[in-house]
Amino acid sequence: MYTNFYPSSRLFHGSIPKVMGTRLDALLLGDGREGLEALWDEIAAETFRLEKMLNRFDPESALGRLNAAAAVGTVAVEDELWSILMECGRYRELTEGCFDIALGRWAEVTFDVSARTVRLGRDAFFDLGGYAKGYAAQRIGDILVRHGVTRALVNFGDSMALGIGTHPHGCYWPAGIDNPYTGRRLDEIRLCDAALSVSGNMPGRPAHIVRPATGRCVEGRRIVAVAAPHPVDAEVLTTALMAAGDGVAAWSGRFEIYECKVYDC
Repeated sequence: MYTNFYPSSRLFHGSIPKVMGTRLDALLLGDGREGLEALWDEIAAETFRLEKMLNRFDPESALGRLNAAAAVGTVAVEDELWSILMECGRYRELTEGCFDIALGRWAEVTFDVSARTVRLGRDAFFDLGGYAKGYAAQRIGDILVRHGVTRALVNFGDSMALGIGTHPHGCYWPAGIDNPYTGRRLDEIRLCDAALSVSGNMPGRPAHIVRPATGRCVEGRRIVAVAAPHPVDAEVLTTALMAAGDGVAAWSGRFEIYECKVYDC
C-alpha cells in the first residue's frame, strides 16, 4: 500500500495497487496525518474483507465456498451475504432481469427465506462482479460519514468513484471518462455527494458482460456511465444497461439517477 499526507492542503492519499480486481485510491481531507492514516487503515481492512467475501474466483471466499457447496446441496448463508443475495434479487426484479447475479440461471436457484438457505442448479453460480465495487464504495462511504469526513474521493480503477462533499479547490470532484480504445477524454462528470459507475467492453476485456436473456456476452465498443446518490444503484445500473442493449431502458426511471450516459466508442 501507498500513503502520503500533504500538510499544506490537509490532503491524505491512500492507495492499494490491486484489490477487488482493480486499484483503489482514496483522497481524504482532514486536520492531521495520524487520524487520517488510522481512517485509511480501516478503509483498507474493510475493502480486503469484502474482497475475501465476494470474490467468486477465490475458492476460499464466502461466495466461492457458497457456490461450491450449494451446487451439491442446500447451504445456510451467513447474514451479510444473505442480505446481499436478497438485494440482488430485488435489483433483478427492478431491472426486469437485465441484472442477474446468476447470469441468466436465476430460475435454477432455490431460496428458502425462512431458513436462509440456498441451493443452486447444476450449472448455476453467483457472480457479484457487477455489484461488489458498488457495495464496497457504499461501505467505505459509511465509514467516512461515521468519522465525520465531509470531503473525500474514493476511486476503484476509474470504474467506480464516490465523491463526498467537494474538491478542496472547487465545488465538485471532477471524474473523467476516457475512451479505452483511443485514450481520449469522452466526458467529465461532476461529483458532489454522488457516486459514478462506468461499465463497458475494454480492449483487454472485449466481451465480459453477460446478457442474462441470452446467456451470451455483450459485444461492441459501448460504455455506460451512471451518476447516482447511491453507489450500489450506480454500479448495478451500468451493468444492467449494458445488458439491456441500445439506449436507456425504461425501467431506469425506477431509480434515483443524477446522470445516465451511453457512449459509442
